[in-house]
Amino acid sequence: MSTRRQFVNMLVSDSVKCMYTLRRFDLSRNQFFHPTAEAAKVLPTWSPNQNKMETHSVAAKEKKKLVRPPPALVNMKPSICLTNPEMEFKMHCYPLTETSLFTDSSARVFRFDADTRCFTTMPSLHTRKYSPLAISVPASPPTTAISYKNAGEGGCLYIIDGMLKAGKGVQFEAMVYRSCDNFLNRNIGNAWHCDALPLPPYVNSKAYKPAPICSYALVGGDTICISTMGVGTYCFNTVAREWYKAGDWMMPFNGKAEYDPELGLWFGVSATNFHLPCAADISGVVKGEEPPPKQTQIWTDIDVPKGWHPRPSHPTQVVSLGSGRFCITEFFHTLAYASPFDPPLPDETFAVFTGVEVVLPPDGNGKAKCATMMKHKSVTCRTHVANVIKSVV
Repeated sequence: MSTRRQFVNMLVSDSVKCMYTLRRFDLSRNQFFHPTAEAAKVLPTWSPNQNKMETHSVAAKEKKKLVRPPPALVNMKPSICLTNPEMEFKMHCYPLTETSLFTDSSARVFRFDADTRCFTTMPSLHTRKYSPLAISVPASPPTTAISYKNAGEGGCLYIIDGMLKAGKGVQFEAMVYRSCDNFLNRNIGNAWHCDALPLPPYVNSKAYKPAPICSYALVGGDTICISTMGVGTYCFNTVAREWYKAGDWMMPFNGKAEYDPELGLWFGVSATNFHLPCAADISGVVKGEEPPPKQTQIWTDIDVPKGWHPRPSHPTQVVSLGSGRFCITEFFHTLAYASPFDPPLPDETFAVFTGVEVVLPPDGNGKAKCATMMKHKSVTCRTHVANVIKSVV
């Protein structure tokens, strides 16, 4: 049985104050789910020949009730660093269970324990990451020297740049909690280490042209799989620390896909439509098996106010809450016309947080085409320049 999460974390950017805040939906106070599944609504499946805009605009619904975003738990500012040639001072949030790690655009790292509200300094990354992606890997067998002595410290966090380039320094690293020796070679306990890791072999190929990593996931508990446009899918075994090619095909997700052990499926956002949740069985990727396209299921939601449109630059985000439950965050805007002769411009912007529950047939069939997604409750927040949601983790 998987453990249900108690919080949904958000990293919010305030460009007016040049500040970032960590905000949390407390799921015990913000009820995203009905007491029973009978009160939920079955979401229809989506096929690629449908038009998402038309699907949403035909539903003439009343405007959703707005609530304020959760209060800031902590405020942060990225420091100015002269080694950052782009002069872009950003912060990134990486999930390590429900405790998060943060980095700035100059490779500095710190850990924030939201329960104790305590900051811990961490080893810096070897090289700053331009568009970092991260996957948390649970603690491995004792051979990796990872310890559970300190609660919440088990496991590793793997960070890779979203677009790999040859000769650009260390672009793949791991934050690992393991034993630490002093200058007398005596074990003085456990500490965090930052390990440089090898890049997939295609990066150094003469035929390779830098392309973004389109999707990534942890498969089998110890293998990180990435799909790169024009390259295919590669796997990194975290125990052997070696790469190998799975195939020339792509995984059916956009961005990160999360595994739900009770359902035996991976969930994320569809690669064919960045605004729709998707489920697929990608367990065979580590053996070089392409996920069958017919077994990939995509869902849509027509319960959206008329005139609301998905924001093209803000893909939907899916966060697993455990036990077959997920929080889906969608971003919308309305359009305003300055004059009858000018194209419409974005007006109001909204973020909608929805609790969904995925169930399988009584026979336990784990194929994605048999899964049913039940929509429970939604919370809608207005967003603007002073509270832009950068990530939901």
